[in-house]
Amino acid sequence: MNFNIPSLTSEFYLTTSPVLILCIGALISMLQGVSRHLGSEKAVYTVLVLSLVAALAATLATTPGVETFYLGGSYLAGVLSRFGQGLILTVALIVALLFKSTFLSDKFFRGEITSLYLMVITGMLITVASEDLVTLFVGLELSSIGLYALVGYLNPSRRSQEGAIKYFVLGSFAAALLLFGFALLYVSTGSLRLSEVSQAVPKLIGHNWVKVGVVFSLAGLSFKLALAPFHLWAPDAYESAPTGLTALMATTVKAMVIVLAARFFAGSLASVYEVWLPALMFTAAISMILGNIMALVQSSLKRMLAYSSIAHSGYMAIAICASSGSTGNLPVAAVLYYLVGYTIISLGAFSIIMWLENKDNDNLLLDDISGLAKTHPWAAFGLAVCMFSFAGMPPTVGFIGKFFVFNAAMINHLTGLVIIGVVGSSISLFYYLRVIVRLYMSEPLHLPTPLTPTRSWVVATVVGVTVAANFALGTVLPEAAMRLMVDTSKEVASAPVSEKSGTVAH
Repeated sequence: MNFNIPSLTSEFYLTTSPVLILCIGALISMLQGVSRHLGSEKAVYTVLVLSLVAALAATLATTPGVETFYLGGSYLAGVLSRFGQGLILTVALIVALLFKSTFLSDKFFRGEITSLYLMVITGMLITVASEDLVTLFVGLELSSIGLYALVGYLNPSRRSQEGAIKYFVLGSFAAALLLFGFALLYVSTGSLRLSEVSQAVPKLIGHNWVKVGVVFSLAGLSFKLALAPFHLWAPDAYESAPTGLTALMATTVKAMVIVLAARFFAGSLASVYEVWLPALMFTAAISMILGNIMALVQSSLKRMLAYSSIAHSGYMAIAICASSGSTGNLPVAAVLYYLVGYTIISLGAFSIIMWLENKDNDNLLLDDISGLAKTHPWAAFGLAVCMFSFAGMPPTVGFIGKFFVFNAAMINHLTGLVIIGVVGSSISLFYYLRVIVRLYMSEPLHLPTPLTPTRSWVVATVVGVTVAANFALGTVLPEAAMRLMVDTSKEVASAPVSEKSGTVAH
């Protein structure tokens, strides 16, 4: 009897080294959690940062020129997967450095916490490189379960526990939907590999179980992306989680799901777009409308950004919808550009919020930042730039990102979605400008717990780099960056060229 088993060559270890490095780092962190001598805050911080730096370096050093299968076809190494992994690791490293500059430093840098953190990132790396439905699901849930725990554990308040429970319950329901959808696709097509599912689905499109499987899969991924009406977890989870973790969820989770959705819907299921396109168009439309309207009435900065994040998920979904047309990989390139821009903006905004918070005020309200330009002018400027970019005002990366997304949608005749997107962007101007008015046109309030942040080179560096990148990608670099995104997205429509596996007779 013959079994196909992977041959663990040196090339395999090099390609999967980012995942392996994080796993080793997580194991060391676990040991630090039970050791008095090795579990100091400094030692835990060192292991976490070194693990993330080494994994990021390995990702940048081993980016392949062509798509290649590993582990019997379940792990796909290619430019797109490496793009997703690099973006996720960069954000994870920045968030870890930011945590060191906050009042939560002593709580976060414990072995058991950093081990969970590394396993969350490991799950994300596995997900963006998955070519197998089972591997994909395992990666998604590895990242999700760790996030459920971190949201509730780092902040023991009742509000945080409530947010974590909502996140866990709704996340479990979404996982069940996703697993059921994958199971139906497997039963219908007889394969777990995305490339083989892609070949089989068009021939089975008349079967109702295939359609149900595609729709259930879309519902599960919509939850992960916080698309309405699967968004109910996001406001509570974002608001109740420590701000560093909120930044991680708002950026890396979106990066993971967008890369996955690009390969899943724009790639594997592109030939049956008539099944998933109407549902995705609906969720994109209500996400843009509901997210922006609900953000208008929020007084909490993080809750406002949570609803804003739902709207931005809707904008990204427009590009995925546009990939159903015949314009090649332009829509996928547009959503990747938007994703990079959104990640930059979010890191800048949340790093400033983290810096301003203290143990007595870990949920900033709009009143708390009144007159910030008079007390902390550089922080006010950085936050104002981020708000302008979120709103899509020129000459920021937010404007260029929306232009590329709307342009891809117009080329593919999705005029209705573009109109809704423009209306949603117009609505968003009110709450983003409200933040800027508080920063520059209001007097500082005498708060019970004044904002007295300490000097932090990490926060200053992150804000400076994000502001510079914001303007650079919005003015002088859009064309070069878009060409890079086009090259990155080419493999969505291409077939992998080889598989590293061996056959052993028994």
